Amino acid sequence: MNIIQVNIFLILLIAYQVNSSCLMASKELGDQCSLYCYQVVKPLLQYVNTTTTMTQEQNELQQTIKVQAETIKNLNELMKSKDMQLEQQSKLIKLSESHSQNQQNLINQHKIQSELWSKFNESLEIKSETQQKLIDECKMELSSMKLEIQWKDDKIKKLQTENVKTNELQSEQSSSCIGRLTGFHMITIPKAQPFIVSCESNLAEAGTGWTVIQRRKDGSVDFNRTWAEYKEGFGNLEGEFFLGLEKIHLLTQSQPHELYILLEDFENETRYARYSYFAIGGDRGSYMIEELGTFSGDAEDGLKFLTNCVFLTADRMKYVNDYTRFNASGWWFRRYSFISNLNGKYAFADVDKDAPGVSWRAWKSQPLKYAQMMIRPITK
Repeated sequence: MNIIQVNIFLILLIAYQVNSSCLMASKELGDQCSLYCYQVVKPLLQYVNTTTTMTQEQNELQQTIKVQAETIKNLNELMKSKDMQLEQQSKLIKLSESHSQNQQNLINQHKIQSELWSKFNESLEIKSETQQKLIDECKMELSSMKLEIQWKDDKIKKLQTENVKTNELQSEQSSSCIGRLTGFHMITIPKAQPFIVSCESNLAEAGTGWTVIQRRKDGSVDFNRTWAEYKEGFGNLEGEFFLGLEKIHLLTQSQPHELYILLEDFENETRYARYSYFAIGGDRGSYMIEELGTFSGDAEDGLKFLTNCVFLTADRMKYVNDYTRFNASGWWFRRYSFISNLNGKYAFADVDKDAPGVSWRAWKSQPLKYAQMMIRPITK
């Protein structure tokens, strides 16, 4: 029971008691009592009426609030649903954009493939045309080669008829460098096994066909050697070397030879000495210089006192050790004469006058940078 119902009950109870009291009095008093009771109860009835109205309005308001709360709850749930829908739509949009991008990429790739295929077809056409041109060219070249082969066959037949003369000429030249280009060649001479020599044919003043028997250029080879080494030969044909006394002896004894000596100082000035005849004896005679022909050249005569001089090394003759030790090499030495020694200890710079070294003092007192001795058969 609420407050309004309690108030109504109390008003009715009071009215009932007043009305009962009035019924027990006289009629006149009863009318007065009823009037009085009405005046008393009227405000209360008005209050009850007002209270009832307010209660109804309150109930309606609460009902309205309840409905609004329910509406708000529904709206919140609807908003959550909409948010989820929006999120899903956003994901769908992103997926759609990604799909669109993939489609665009596929379109671009297809476009590129189409372009490549088109270029490939064009290249095939060009290649086909090029191949056809090459085939045509090959046919023409083949025809030309056939004609050239026929011409060469004719030439070979012609050369074969001259083969005997050519073999005879090669046989005559096999014992020297005559007719051979600059480089290394095998030669054959009597009383010796075939051996390789360095041929020189690039000297404008001297001519062609020279056999190099000695070379000095950079000090890479030690020329302070024993008698056996000078007899056999040593060094490198591409650089510094000494051909060997026995080979030089056999060469100069097999047929007449001339001698050409090329010299260069540290100022790059070149000179030469040439002898119209050159021959040395054998081992028993200590490879003596037996003959020197007429001298010519601009280096002065550095061998003019060495005719009939024997070849000496430090281990060969004790009484000439002073010469061989001073010059640190083997050479055709003459007592009290130091006019030349192309086998001397190499000096790596332009040193003082009369210092040991590759020497040709008939031209220059200081040691030389380069020396090369060459021989060639005398031709008529």
